[in-house]
Amino acid sequence: MRIAVISTYTHPTRLVVKEPSVMQSCVPELIAGLCPDDAQVELYNEKEVEIPLDRDWDLVFFSYLHSYYEHTKVLSALFRARGITTVAGGRHAGYFADDAEQFFDAVVVGEPEGNVPQVVEDFRRGALKKRYALPSPGPQAIRPARYDLIDYANNRIRLPGIEASRGCPFTCNFCVLTGHEKYRYRPINDVIDEIRFKMTFNKHYFGAVDDTFIFLDNNLGGSPKHLKALCEALLPLKKNWGCATTFNTLLDVELLQLMSKAGCRYIYTGLESLDPEAIKAMNKGQNKLTEIKRAARQAFEAGIVLSFGLIVGSDGDTNEYLRRLPEYLNDLKHFSITFLGIVCPYPETPFFKALEADGRILPNTISRDYDGYTLCHRPAKLHPSEVIEHFQRLCKDLARLPNLVKHYWNTFGASDAPRYKTALLFSGPEIFSIAAPIKNPVRKYIAGMDALESWDEVKLKELRLPVQRLS
Repeated sequence: MRIAVISTYTHPTRLVVKEPSVMQSCVPELIAGLCPDDAQVELYNEKEVEIPLDRDWDLVFFSYLHSYYEHTKVLSALFRARGITTVAGGRHAGYFADDAEQFFDAVVVGEPEGNVPQVVEDFRRGALKKRYALPSPGPQAIRPARYDLIDYANNRIRLPGIEASRGCPFTCNFCVLTGHEKYRYRPINDVIDEIRFKMTFNKHYFGAVDDTFIFLDNNLGGSPKHLKALCEALLPLKKNWGCATTFNTLLDVELLQLMSKAGCRYIYTGLESLDPEAIKAMNKGQNKLTEIKRAARQAFEAGIVLSFGLIVGSDGDTNEYLRRLPEYLNDLKHFSITFLGIVCPYPETPFFKALEADGRILPNTISRDYDGYTLCHRPAKLHPSEVIEHFQRLCKDLARLPNLVKHYWNTFGASDAPRYKTALLFSGPEIFSIAAPIKNPVRKYIAGMDALESWDEVKLKELRLPVQRLS
């Protein structure tokens, strides 16, 4: 039995661009670990490689995000025309299962552990169902990923990833987890055993990233007590790792020091905004803006490279705030911005429902527009064109060389922790990557005003596939 697991991708510029990076989706390796031992499994991550259209697979699992839906439908249609069975999974497929069932042979709603083995078994028996929505057996059922199938030659800076928990205890109004996924964590022994006995590491760059991995959790610090226990268990492994966690974790200096001793060298936090009104509008009360300087200083002094993400277009944003944002950032020494996006009202979120009730979702939005780099709504205090003007200007301003030099200058001597400086050097390209989404001068970045990728546009017409309209 020949199975392919494909993680699809389309670039924010809507041009054909690959995006090799340190962190990549672990879904292909996760699903591969749920396939039977006698199956021949191939993994494809479209951020790294092209998807071959001429392979003779029996079954293809697709994992995709909202904005990749049109593209994934095209691939599915091409494979189905050749007699290959396709299965869709992910948050979009789960929320829009009725729509997805038109374009895939089966749709998985919910987590893969209980559903993927059943899909494979039913396929083998010739009794495939249209929808699989078996309840989650719990985080203890998460099986080790197929790290042996990762080809680091396709992405020489990639690190292996692992989950220690799923979900998040907070309820930010724009987050796809809110109201849909509770926070829970795997048994710590399972995580440690997977790192020790299953994980394979990237040997490139003369071993600079050997024995280094990423926790792919939405919020590794969802339970500070559990995170402390996890760090204690990680100490003997002497590995280096990075993670994403919420701002409140950064304020616990004792926890930061324990994380550093356990090998943590990088943390990403969704700061989202430096404006209190914007934070309030997002229901993101865990972000204490008055504590940013202290939190950043504590992280770097503990030997942990800290990076933040920002978004524009929230209901709290004003022209004055967005104009002065570089000035505010300049006042923060131990600081690096590695993500800048446009707040996205994903259809399953409280944010979308509130905007829809107010009539503020822009007309003619399609699933492709919900990518975090396209404005899909009318903010309370800004015209859509103003949001895009600020977004493009900030992408250019924040990705300038002087900002990178300042980042290194202010943080290089902050700590002597092992591999801290290596992690710091690898963080530089992330700052430059902020400008990558605006490298298509034709893009308008407003929903309903941008064409799809040219190949997808042509194939959708040839195959007579509709786009999914959300407004």
